[in-house]
Amino acid sequence: MHRSVLRLAFLFLATVVGWAQIVTTPAIAFGGQADDLAAPEPNVPPEQRCVVAGRVTNALTGEPLRKATVRLASSRGANGPMGRGVGIMGEPRNFARGEQGYSTSTDSDGSFRIEGVNPGTYTLSATRTGFLSANFGAKGPNQAGSVIQLAPGQQRADLSLAMTPQAVITGKVIDPDGDPVAGGMVQVLAPMWTRGKLLYSPRGGNQINDLGEYRISNLPPGKYYVFAQAHNNPQTGNAVSGKPDVRPVRTFYPSSVAFAGASPVEIIAGQDASGIDIRMQSAQTFHIRGQVNGLASDSAHERSMINVSPREEGMIVFNSGQSNIHPDGSFDIAGVAPGAYYVNVFSMSGRIRSTARQAVDVGESDLDGVVLTITPPASIKGVARFEGTPSANTAQPSASNLHLSLMPGEMIGMMGPPPSAKFSPDGSFSIENITPGKFYVQTSAPPGTYLKSVRFGNSEVLGKDLDLSGGAAGQLELIYRYGPGEIDGQLDSAHNGSGDAAGVAQIAIVPEELSADGSGVRFLGTDTKGIFAVPNLPPGRYRAYAFEEANFGAMQNPELLKQLESKSPLFEVKENEKKQVQLPLIPRDELNQIYARLGVQPQ
Repeated sequence: MHRSVLRLAFLFLATVVGWAQIVTTPAIAFGGQADDLAAPEPNVPPEQRCVVAGRVTNALTGEPLRKATVRLASSRGANGPMGRGVGIMGEPRNFARGEQGYSTSTDSDGSFRIEGVNPGTYTLSATRTGFLSANFGAKGPNQAGSVIQLAPGQQRADLSLAMTPQAVITGKVIDPDGDPVAGGMVQVLAPMWTRGKLLYSPRGGNQINDLGEYRISNLPPGKYYVFAQAHNNPQTGNAVSGKPDVRPVRTFYPSSVAFAGASPVEIIAGQDASGIDIRMQSAQTFHIRGQVNGLASDSAHERSMINVSPREEGMIVFNSGQSNIHPDGSFDIAGVAPGAYYVNVFSMSGRIRSTARQAVDVGESDLDGVVLTITPPASIKGVARFEGTPSANTAQPSASNLHLSLMPGEMIGMMGPPPSAKFSPDGSFSIENITPGKFYVQTSAPPGTYLKSVRFGNSEVLGKDLDLSGGAAGQLELIYRYGPGEIDGQLDSAHNGSGDAAGVAQIAIVPEELSADGSGVRFLGTDTKGIFAVPNLPPGRYRAYAFEEANFGAMQNPELLKQLESKSPLFEVKENEKKQVQLPLIPRDELNQIYARLGVQPQ
């Protein structure tokens, strides 16, 4: 295989695993090891600088954790689009290179101390090898935390973070005779709800060693489906002409080639789930042969990759076979088991991505004559407008500070970062390098505004899929309107916090009607006194819930939201209105009963 194709294959794998994490939390990107924060310049006299100190412990044993990295990052919580009290949703976000904040490591007794901190609003998190990342104020992993507000000269020496030990799945991959299968990869899929749909997406994976062994670490508690995939190499299998080409095929634990026959693996915090052995099955496989048209140059095949991915509803699984593209554009993908697939082509030229995709069905014979035509990337022009009159305390936003991305509505076929807009001061923008497909528009309204409308040509696409499968002809128009509503609230008097992390609850703000694409739920944490605020709300009717412990992903499930409707009355939020609400706390056990009744995995 050409080295360039190997690089493309690696980029594709890294990209799709990243997407699997992104789609669980549409507003913020997560996953991976955080970059170091850039310490800000002091902006107050020495006597007004603050101190943050505390301790990091093992959540299961209470023992102190040394060598944990603690990060105090500047938060948008007070003025940003999500509102005061918002924590980090799901797994901790990546810190953008150059983002401002402070970091340190814990001592042997688990203690940490950060001095010289500018007053302001911050989030606090900790990472350590062998443990799931923790957010201050969170009830556990994958939970929203709370912000820390520091007044000039304030010292907070009482901050604690409890880190949950990672879970690990280990086992062997063996053939039907019990002999080890060397090479290939084992991956785990986890159920997740995103934008109103249930998906099974990659949550981790690792190579199979020469003894057939695998180990997948850094897993939170939950239910997983494990499968093994052998390296699909044209030189493996039975190469004798006229003889059946029998090869190992993708197999789910314990021994099923179909997802319907897979057994879930449920793990708890800190568990080493050993002995998850997969008996890999073999089957007669076939070739997919064809032609790729439209490559940019005679050498473009060296910068291109063609692969096969299962065409399975609700499941994100990649690469059931791949091949080189020959100089004349022909390809031959061997070792494909019978089933429904997409054949995907990815071609890279600098930052320019070109793609093609074709649905195929492989039966009991080779499939010849498949033709894929590369579609060059498109571009969209657009304009952002502000409507209405800003309030006296709202600064008029600069259009050049707006952000907009086209997030993929379909995982299969996507490669590289999402297309993003470049805004000019007059509000005009362009989005380049758009591959054909379905997208949804992701943008945060500036403070003091809400997103009223997103139009593409003559169609309203706010909260709907933007279908660019047939091209990107048309202009995108964004209307931000001044005068958003706001919900200010707190837990009722029986559940108010006392100023420490025990007071943090998870808040969900749910519109009366979700958008057509299932979006619209706001999810955040209270501060340590049980207080929260959700600014920049579009006018409308909402329900609000406070949970002792909840999960953002589960809140994307429409059936769960329907079960919760009796827990909150509808209330209306008008333009420029601050609605005051007081919420009872829904206990963990009560929510777990709803999960169980619906068969929902709260992961």
